[in-house]
Amino acid sequence: MLKLLAVSAVALTACTAAASEAPREIPSTFDWQITPSDKEDAAKGEVQFQFGYKTEHHSSMWSSDTPLAKLDGLTAGQLASGGQPVAFALHRDAGDFHCKGVAGEGRGLGACVYAANPAFAAELGKRGVGAPDAGQQFTLAMHDMGYAYLDELKRQRYATPTAEDMVRAAEHGAGMRQLVAMDQAGYRFGTVGELVRVRDHGVSARFVGELKAHGYAGLKADDLVRLRDHGVSAGYITQMSDLGYHKIGIEDLAKLRDHGVSASFVAELKGQGYENLSPETLEKMRDHGISIGFVQRANRDGAKHTPEELIQMRDRGDH
Repeated sequence: MLKLLAVSAVALTACTAAASEAPREIPSTFDWQITPSDKEDAAKGEVQFQFGYKTEHHSSMWSSDTPLAKLDGLTAGQLASGGQPVAFALHRDAGDFHCKGVAGEGRGLGACVYAANPAFAAELGKRGVGAPDAGQQFTLAMHDMGYAYLDELKRQRYATPTAEDMVRAAEHGAGMRQLVAMDQAGYRFGTVGELVRVRDHGVSARFVGELKAHGYAGLKADDLVRLRDHGVSAGYITQMSDLGYHKIGIEDLAKLRDHGVSASFVAELKGQGYENLSPETLEKMRDHGISIGFVQRANRDGAKHTPEELIQMRDRGDH
């Protein structure tokens, strides 16, 4: 039993996520695997559930802590047994996955088949989403994107998405978890497209929470994306704040990073007696190739040249 599970685990690991578009074909079978969760999750009745497929053109695999109750027909007793055949269903609004296999010693593996919910397309049509095609419906079933997601969008006063919007949100990680987490962090973007965009640029609930802790709250989606794209992290903001640069504007933060003004560069300048320089001055010094070594050489006669003088000296090739 354990040897069989180990072999299958290797095979499943090879099927890592790939598809960036709704799959053009619906796989005939899917692999599933259960491995023990950590003690905390196990105490909550959760198991580590892996689920996915591989075809000629696509391969995808999902892994998450899943309540055992969601695996309809699989019991804790079966998992704890020495090994026995099992059958259970994974119910989704868009369709069900009927699974069979073996389980025991806290583990399990097997295969599933997909059955689309014939009422799903009509229900999405009633909600103004429009009827998904078979491939889109399958993708929504795989990602568990259904009525609850639409209800949450409505509660947050988002525009009604299209079926294509829902599929894109599912594939880009902008599902229920992201939607709720961003709302709890104080952000509602109005459209699923914007939610996906900020997600694609690496804007997470944790990131906006860190920004809020530094006084940057209620930012527009464009500002969040700009900060993320330009490498402005919470750590950078903290370091600059510690150096006396409190609540720098969004534009200045992005420009400082673009011009290569690191917190260490600012700290080294401070060590040479250059404090409270404007962002523009810091950027200009970096643009003209001012290094700490150059500053030290320029001032070795005891003089303290101004930033403007240092720039002129650097442009002339002095020191």
